[in-house]
Amino acid sequence: MNPDLEADIEALRRAAAGVAVTGDRVAGAAAGEPPPPQVPRWATVDAAQLAGETARRQLALIGAEIEETARRITSAAEAYELADARAVTRLRLIR
Repeated sequence: MNPDLEADIEALRRAAAGVAVTGDRVAGAAAGEPPPPQVPRWATVDAAQLAGETARRQLALIGAEIEETARRITSAAEAYELADARAVTRLRLIR
């Protein structure tokens, strides 16, 4: 039998794990924010804090999206595995 589509389930799971680690690293980068110096208070401190907060929120969103991608890859691997199991069952029934 020559399959039209072949999925390497273990490779998908390894890829999902790697993507999840990347998502964690990106989201983790958003967590560490150094406090601004109190003295002297420069005129640009408020703008810098706003820019930093915006960047932190964006990193958190990007990290969450990367982690969602990892979940979707894992879900696809599970779906392929279930489809293979159903195909095996159907083939056994017709023999």
